[in-house]
Amino acid sequence: MKILKTKFKGTFLIKHKKIIDKRGHFVRDFCINTFKKKKITFNVKQTNFSFNKNIATLRGFHYQKKPYSESKIISCIKGKLLLVLLNVNTKSKDYLKHVKFILEESDNKSVLISNECATAFLTLKKNTLALYYMSNFYKKDKGTGIRFNDPKLNIKWPIKPKIISARDKNFLNL
Repeated sequence: MKILKTKFKGTFLIKHKKIIDKRGHFVRDFCINTFKKKKITFNVKQTNFSFNKNIATLRGFHYQKKPYSESKIISCIKGKLLLVLLNVNTKSKDYLKHVKFILEESDNKSVLISNECATAFLTLKKNTLALYYMSNFYKKDKGTGIRFNDPKLNIKWPIKPKIISARDKNFLNL
C-alpha cells in the first residue's frame, strides 16, 4: 500500500497492491498499521456501500458540520466514478477549491478524504459500487451540503448529471 499526498491537507491517494493468482486477486483495502507509519490517524466508526444502477448518477456535495465532521476513505469496488472533493474550511487557503479523482474497479486506488472536505461523485459506468470507511457516525441533523452546480464553484463535470436526489438538487448555492 502506497499513500501519496494530494494538494489538500489531510487528503491522500492510496494505491493498493493487487496480488493475483489462479483464484483471482486479493487487495488489502485498509491497514491501521500502514497509516500509523505515515502518522495518519483514521479510526473506522462505520462503513457504507453506495450502489448506483445508472451512469450519470450524482451524489453530493455532502458533509457533516463540526464537531461531527468526518474523514472518509472512498474506494470504487465496481464500475467507475469521478470523485470531487470541495474544501469547506473557511479558514483554509484552499477554501472552496476542489480536486478530482477518477476511481474504478481495476485501478486499486482509494482516497482518504480530510474532514475539511465535502464530497460528491458522479458515476461514469452503470452498476457502480462505492465503499466508504467513515471516521465518525452519521448524524442526520448535522449533515448538510452544497449544490453540485453552484456557479461559484465552477466545477466541470465530464458528463451531465442525470440522476440526482431531491435533497441534492435543493441544496442552496453559496
